[in-house]
Amino acid sequence: MAAGAGIVVVLAIFTVIVTRPSGSGSRVTARPSPYPAASRALISERLRPLSLGECQAAIADQLDPIGQQACGYETAGLDRLYDEPSADPADPRYAGAALPTGLSTDGRNCVAGPGRPVLDTVRPTLSASFTAVPGLRRIGSTFQITGVYGRTAEDQQLPGDPGDPLTATMDFRWGKPLRHGESYRWRVRGTPPAVGAAGWSPWCEFTIPESTPDDLGLDDDRDYRAVLTAAEWLKILNVVPVSAPYVPIDTAAKAATSPATQVPVTLTGRAWFLLVNDLAYQASDNDDQAIWKLADLLSSALGGPDRPTMGHPRT
Repeated sequence: MAAGAGIVVVLAIFTVIVTRPSGSGSRVTARPSPYPAASRALISERLRPLSLGECQAAIADQLDPIGQQACGYETAGLDRLYDEPSADPADPRYAGAALPTGLSTDGRNCVAGPGRPVLDTVRPTLSASFTAVPGLRRIGSTFQITGVYGRTAEDQQLPGDPGDPLTATMDFRWGKPLRHGESYRWRVRGTPPAVGAAGWSPWCEFTIPESTPDDLGLDDDRDYRAVLTAAEWLKILNVVPVSAPYVPIDTAAKAATSPATQVPVTLTGRAWFLLVNDLAYQASDNDDQAIWKLADLLSSALGGPDRPTMGHPRT
């Protein structure tokens, strides 16, 4: 055999036996596998899950798509995810990874057990920082929330908003509010929801009291009636444009015989929530006390708090 610089690669050829009926019996054909043993070994190695640190770096550098099996992890079912243990920083699987720390529930330190904080909002802001990793500046995240005493209708698993450097937050300002009188727990990990890697923080707990200033306490699908003067309704619609949910307000106010006429309007709880929330947003964003007074007026007419915030800063 001649010596040279070439490399001899021996590929194992697999045969596939296919049997199919014919008029005189069966006929056997053979064909080579499209995947030689060497190629199959490379594919198998590529599908090996990356370590959490490698995965975070790959996502940050946009080397891997955030797909169903990004980093080689399969997305676990929702029920399974709630049962996954918290990460042990001493576990070698997490070497070089950015793990969650500095957990905060609406500005309060992470607590579990009888000392859990009682919040004054149904839309808290959950936040976390992550341990520093050289060269890693941003991180994808997943927040989980569920009940302290069992699953709830408000259970969620959502991506957090990334910050720089290595922080993540999630708030409920524009989402479904949490429920009054319920105790919740939450945690976070340093990969997006589509990446089934572990690395969860410990659980943090909190309680929502029976009454808070940032929610009207209305059921989304029930109808509620509010009564204001025609002039007051028109002032509200001067702040919030007349869109589809608010057409009945505009119609009733303009049909009144005088600005002082008491005008009843019936809308769903969800529509009232959106209207008061829009007023609170405009009032907070513009630091406008006149708009805050309109939000107060409408909230009181609906049996809500005298000074609602709807989760927006109020001075």
